[in-house]
Amino acid sequence: MSIPHSQLRNEIAQRLGSVQAKMRELSYDALIVFGDNKVRGSLRYLTDYFPDRAGWVSLSATETYLFEGAAFVLSTAGEGVLLCDPGLTPSKEVIAGAVVTGGFAASKDIGLSASYVRRLLSDWNARRVGIETWDRFPAPLYLDLVKALPKTAFVKSTIVEELRLVKSPLELELMARGARVGDRAHAAVVETLRRGNPTELELLRVAEAVMRNADPVYEDMVSLSPSLICSGGTVAGGLLHHPRGGKRLERGDVVHWDITSQHEGYAIDTSRTKALGRSTDAQRRAYQTVLTIFDEVLKAARPGVPAVDLVTLAVDVARERGYEYWGPFLGHGAGLDLHERPDLVQEATPLAANMVLAVEPRLALGDQYLLGVEDMVVVTDSGGVSLNTFEKEPFELGDA
Repeated sequence: MSIPHSQLRNEIAQRLGSVQAKMRELSYDALIVFGDNKVRGSLRYLTDYFPDRAGWVSLSATETYLFEGAAFVLSTAGEGVLLCDPGLTPSKEVIAGAVVTGGFAASKDIGLSASYVRRLLSDWNARRVGIETWDRFPAPLYLDLVKALPKTAFVKSTIVEELRLVKSPLELELMARGARVGDRAHAAVVETLRRGNPTELELLRVAEAVMRNADPVYEDMVSLSPSLICSGGTVAGGLLHHPRGGKRLERGDVVHWDITSQHEGYAIDTSRTKALGRSTDAQRRAYQTVLTIFDEVLKAARPGVPAVDLVTLAVDVARERGYEYWGPFLGHGAGLDLHERPDLVQEATPLAANMVLAVEPRLALGDQYLLGVEDMVVVTDSGGVSLNTFEKEPFELGDA
């Protein structure tokens, strides 16, 4: 069941109000929120629109244009315009009620272009303009704007990025739904392993079919991180890799799968590990250490704790038990983008209640096996609470 548009419309209206209040605090006259078909969460947060494809489009017999992005341009006074690259298909309803311009068959000057943005900012007499998703903002567009508006200051903005760190009750419910779908995908993976000896590729296709079929909204998967697997050995030097159609799973393998998708726009990211048949003492000991790390990290995931402290904790617990922690990568924030802030590697941002983290501790056994688990976890005053409930034990899948 999809979320009613009226509910989402009210939610986005509240988000816009929060953004504009922060814009006034920072003396912004306007804000440009850019997104492309790789990183689109901030754009979608304010519009429910996302760029759905990328490629080349011809603007004339001799000129081509590379399209993949869109931008929501918002004034402090409340006006908003969604500008789409020519070549995009802005057929999805824009909840914000903004004017939509550009898109398929449009000229370069109508959609996301310096000339159109310049007209908007000039009409609004904008002298200080924030740019969200600064690191991905198109360089040609930025240079053209700076040249066309020499009296306007364009500055890096993180207003929307920071608001997105903490999830609303509606977002938490949507992510809980997605986690339950991920649990059903894990169940399908285990059942497939019990029935026979699939290839890595066949196994992950089973999981992805479950997740896609459960989503009430049709959306292209675009460039979410792909589902990955390790069932013995490295590929291109990496233990966690794309599934191989030629690698069949056999008794004695330890299979670690990390499945990703989305549900009503929000990320699903979760992983499990099973030993096919009897495991070794070394494998069981390493897996129990992974579970201990996971439990200790959840206990520590409280408001005010710097995100990087969770990584330090994971490393310390592993070393206390005689292991070098894998990575050191512990996970990341999750939401409308699959990999969001806070990054659980070295970011010092303090955790806050209702952040959602993908917590994924792992240990490697040489260059053969990777053992780990991953849950989507909500930060609360009493510690992290998993949205996923699919079993982490037993480790051994005896009927495989």
